Parts: sequence; structure tokens; C-alpha cells
Amino acid sequence: MMDWWVCSIAKGRQVPCVGVSIGIERVFSILESRARAAGGQGVRTIETQVMVASGQKNQLEQRMRVCTLLWDAGIKTEMLYKKNPKLLNQFQYSEREGVPLLVILGEEETARGGVKIRDTHTRQEEFVEMARLVPELKKRLAETQ
Repeated sequence: MMDWWVCSIAKGRQVPCVGVSIGIERVFSILESRARAAGGQGVRTIETQVMVASGQKNQLEQRMRVCTLLWDAGIKTEMLYKKNPKLLNQFQYSEREGVPLLVILGEEETARGGVKIRDTHTRQEEFVEMARLVPELKKRLAETQ
């Protein structure tokens, strides 16, 4: 919709001007609801492919190491930068933002030399050794696209 206005500028002069109004938020709301109705997760606003999470305290450095490993491998990775975030908050963030995979660190997994990979959509988890982490994630990401 285009409207004509008379805009006031300095010293009281008036200049004709044109304005355009687009309900862009409304357009995105409609697109998102259609995507959800079609069985999708809606419109993704971030490109993150993997979320690195932990459920125990004092895992910040380990999460950072895993993020660096994945970034170096070209995998778009994110983590919550809070020192000790709650695991539920990390799961909810991943689901809300449509991040397809989570890498979960924990004391048990670290003792076994690996991590768990969680599929956000199905919520299934599988233990993977650290040496196989990058190839396994790339394989799973290729399957989701």
C-alpha cells in the first residue's frame, strides 16, 4: 500500500513524500505457520547445525574444545555461553531454534572417551567415540538435508 504524505522539515517548509508499508512480520508469521502445518519445524532463523551441551558443572572448557574441533571441520556449531547451563535449557533452545543435532558431554561419556549425539527431532541418543565424532556428524547432517 502506498500513501502520499506531506512531510514537515526544518523551518516549517513542507515537502511531498511517499511511504511504503509492508507487513513483513505478518508475511513471516504466515510462512512459518504454513511450514509447521506441512509437518516442518517452521522457519529457521539460525544456521547452527550442532549444539554442544553438557549437563554437569565445570564442563565449559570441554564444550569449548569440542566446538573448536567442529568449527575446524566446517560444522556450524554453537553452545550456550553460560558457565553451567541446565541441560533442559540447552535441549529446549535446540528444539526451539531447530538445531538438528546435539553433542552431549558428561563425566560418563568422557570416561569412555566419547560423547552422545542426540537427534533433536526424534530425541534418540547414541554414544560415539571422539575419534569418530566429526565423520559421524557430517554423515548425519548430510542425511537431514
